[in-house]
Amino acid sequence: MDLNKKIEDISQAEYKLLLIVGQPGSGKSKIIRQYSEETGIPILDLDKIFYHTPSEKLLPEMKNFLTTYHQKVLLLDNKKLLYAKNSQIDLLAFLKELSKDIPVVATWNGKIEDGQLFHFRNDSSEDLIYSTDNNDFKYILC
Repeated sequence: MDLNKKIEDISQAEYKLLLIVGQPGSGKSKIIRQYSEETGIPILDLDKIFYHTPSEKLLPEMKNFLTTYHQKVLLLDNKKLLYAKNSQIDLLAFLKELSKDIPVVATWNGKIEDGQLFHFRNDSSEDLIYSTDNNDFKYILC
């Protein structure tokens, strides 16, 4: 799989979002780490950067952060902060909003089945489910 090609393919889209989708332990983090090592682009750990930021202020804070971010791609791997039980953030909407400004490559703990994107949340009995029909993100399956 050529991650560079996938990123190039999304670079002109309205939403420049590429999800690396898979079950826990499927190799999602390995793919994003390998790309990071090859390109020198760091993987952002939102849990560390925005630990004390209330969920309702996270998107404006992240947009502000991006004004000083000088990489060609935003790599996101650890996003527990975004899907905590008390979070008011719609994870896919958040990533799509960020991807209007910069290509975003993010790991996604879940699966795609019957035209639906499932997001598995460790601390919740309910999975989040999104349609893949609107074609506003691309994905790689692990």
